[in-house]
Amino acid sequence: MNTTPRQPLTEIRIPTPTVKLRKSSTLVLHHRLPRIAALAWLAVLPTLASAQDGTTEYVEPNAFEKLWSYATLYKDDMNPILEEFKLRGRYQGQYWDTAADQGSQSNWEDRRSRFGFDAKLYDKKVEARFDFQSNDQFNDFYDGLVDAYIRWKPKTWLSFTAGKTKPLIGQYDWLESTNSEPTFERSQIFNQLGINRAAGLTAEGTLDEFSWRAGVYTNSTPATTADPVTKIASGKFGEGEFGDFTGGRSFTLGAGYDFKHLLNVEKADFRVDWLHSDRFKSDLVNNKYDDIVSSTFWVKEGYAALVVEGYYATGGDYSSSLKKSDGSDVFGFFIQPTYDIIPNKLQLVGRYSHAESEGSRGVVGQSRYEKKVATNSVLGDAYDSLYGGVQYFINGDKLKVLAGAEWAGLQNKRGDSYDGVTYLSGIRFSF
Repeated sequence: MNTTPRQPLTEIRIPTPTVKLRKSSTLVLHHRLPRIAALAWLAVLPTLASAQDGTTEYVEPNAFEKLWSYATLYKDDMNPILEEFKLRGRYQGQYWDTAADQGSQSNWEDRRSRFGFDAKLYDKKVEARFDFQSNDQFNDFYDGLVDAYIRWKPKTWLSFTAGKTKPLIGQYDWLESTNSEPTFERSQIFNQLGINRAAGLTAEGTLDEFSWRAGVYTNSTPATTADPVTKIASGKFGEGEFGDFTGGRSFTLGAGYDFKHLLNVEKADFRVDWLHSDRFKSDLVNNKYDDIVSSTFWVKEGYAALVVEGYYATGGDYSSSLKKSDGSDVFGFFIQPTYDIIPNKLQLVGRYSHAESEGSRGVVGQSRYEKKVATNSVLGDAYDSLYGGVQYFINGDKLKVLAGAEWAGLQNKRGDSYDGVTYLSGIRFSF
């Protein structure tokens, strides 16, 4: 007699999904549930098997992705020191034609041309960026540093940046990259405020839906500098690139709130930022107003987006010169909607801008391209403009063409008001 004990049978259970049914459907599907559950389980078995094997589906990158990938010269996430080294650059060229009541002009402009690199180091907690710019028609191949900073991220919610960077104000019109701008130029109100990159130290952090940021900067930082060959030969390369720190200083403080969960949309941000400048007469940046406050509302859902951004500046210098603003307080805003006619390919863009000042010459019109034809140096007390255009994305914001037109009107109590239209077309390329 075989006395070997029998091995217990292994029980295999096939889980069935829980299905919520309306009362009216319960009787109809009562006898079908076992069959539906079995078929569903059989359908997902191949997927579960692939997941257990650790295999993933390979997606062939398109030609543009392959081409742009060559800018990444090195990438190894296992390297404890240098994880990535990537070239960066951009070119933005545009043709403009301004027809106004005070004259007309047209030309091609090499609007922006930059080249540099990004690096990620020490488990990607340290980021370094360095790039320089050329000027229109490349008269000077090197026309000064643009960004030159090191950013340290000790925590996922905290970062510190030191070097030449953007003062933390004006979330959309200033802090967002020009690569993603849907218009050719920033708004008139921002352009007259005198804000530019400066050497400084900033800190940024997040706490749930809230965010904060602060910074201190030197106003002596130049926007451009002399040819680097001369500075290298004299042993003075870098002198002046970050300012001499003998001028005035600026400070920024800001806070934001992400409320997309309240509206149930893809993006919904609100920010308020403040810049205070202790100015000297010799300052090169942040040198026009004592205090500037910006507020930004940005919402996006599906193919549509809307940005509303406003600025209020106080404490400007008074000047009786016809070439300068009278320094009075100024307020301005813009409203900018976008809508994708063809998703990720063709986008409609609109923008309405308004600015006004207490003084009769406290508003400064656009230096591009209105000032080129205006006889009154585009100075007045009220400004309105309306832009309409399109973007066609060849490879997203990395390669696109734009076209648009902008009407602008500047009121001036002296009687030499400005009224004109600028037509624009151009290309944006970046990597």
